[in-house]
Amino acid sequence: MKVGDIVRVKGNWQVRNPDWNDAWPECYGQVGVIVELLHAASTLPLANIIVLGAMDQFYLDELEVVNAAR
Repeated sequence: MKVGDIVRVKGNWQVRNPDWNDAWPECYGQVGVIVELLHAASTLPLANIIVLGAMDQFYLDELEVVNAAR
């Protein structure tokens, strides 16, 4: 995955606890665009994506590429 890729938020309930208050379930299944990739040594790789008109962070394993940037 890279910046500009169009992705679908598939979610991953193994990573996010369903009782977690910050979960954003209405974005699951929606399409967004990667605007920044974030790599921290202590966590899984993250991406900032714009989905439903807002920017939020998702783990890369919560996303699937729909159309790769060319």
